[in-house]
Amino acid sequence: MGAEDDLKKQFAAFGERSAVSVVTDIGNYVQVIKGVVGFAQEGGLKTIYITCTLPARVVLEQLGSENVKTDNIHFIDSISYMVGSAHDDRSQTIFVESPTMLEGIMLKVDTWLKKLRDGKKLVFLDSVSTLAMHNDPALISEFLHYFVNNLRGRGIRTVILSVAGQTPDEIENILRLVCDETVVLKGEETSVETR
Repeated sequence: MGAEDDLKKQFAAFGERSAVSVVTDIGNYVQVIKGVVGFAQEGGLKTIYITCTLPARVVLEQLGSENVKTDNIHFIDSISYMVGSAHDDRSQTIFVESPTMLEGIMLKVDTWLKKLRDGKKLVFLDSVSTLAMHNDPALISEFLHYFVNNLRGRGIRTVILSVAGQTPDEIENILRLVCDETVVLKGEETSVETR
């Protein structure tokens, strides 16, 4: 079983309102994205994908090249403006000017939730490590606390990705505090920590 399938199996075991932190290494980064999106697609979940690392267009191209369906993915892209490529003809992307605009990201999540209305949803944040490069750790901690608890209160499954060795300890600690589960996927090994 590959990393992607292992991740899907782990997600299936968690509750519908669960908040999951996924800690991975660079080598498994794409596998994690495929695992999260694949799990959502197979479960019929509408996905709100917050991208802080790669432009939404690049994520869609990557998933397409890996034959992963992208039907129900709706992006909040906070990196394209910074790299000068904020355009999307598909209307499945809402842009935020910068990953420093944490309040703007949450407002855009609310916008998508209102537009998507019915059905089960998953919100995927890719990645808190990138947010840590652009924001003060205290601000990210406050954002994560509000973000996870707000979505949990609405019964929405949440997945937050972080890259091992690239996320400050205090942010990793707040993730362990607010998330129900932590899946660590490094190399060929997957482990689960429950709070």
